[in-house]
Amino acid sequence: MNRVLHKVSAFIKRYPERILGRLFGRVFWPPVTVAVLAHGENDDIMALKLNGEYHIPGGFLKKDEDIRQAARREFKEETGFEIELNDLIDIGENGSGGPEMFFEADIIEGVKDGSWEGEPEFVKKDELEDLTWRLKHAHVSKYLFPEEEETA
Repeated sequence: MNRVLHKVSAFIKRYPERILGRLFGRVFWPPVTVAVLAHGENDDIMALKLNGEYHIPGGFLKKDEDIRQAARREFKEETGFEIELNDLIDIGENGSGGPEMFFEADIIEGVKDGSWEGEPEFVKKDELEDLTWRLKHAHVSKYLFPEEEETA
């Protein structure tokens, strides 16, 4: 599956993301998911805390939704914050075996508003390693903990 996702990633970066994003929402099974690594103003990121564990906001595409719409919607639903999406930084495999589109973003505005997925918290980047993370997706881990990837 990793080989296929690598080819898909290269293809997406070569062709218009908007067109392919809509196509993915209709074609892939298991379904496509999105995850968002969003930066705040004070060298921190937004994470969700649930049962003492932290994870990155994200979720499933809805029918006929493109990947950028899904990323913004999921982030707002789970945290209460609007974001400005930056680059698609990675494509990996989600917990269901389908592709996950991983974006980087900047938080624009909003008020913390938790959901059943967890309570939103701003986490300082230098404190990430001290927390317990529930990371189903290895590609997300390499962005949160780049030093570990270099030594592996």
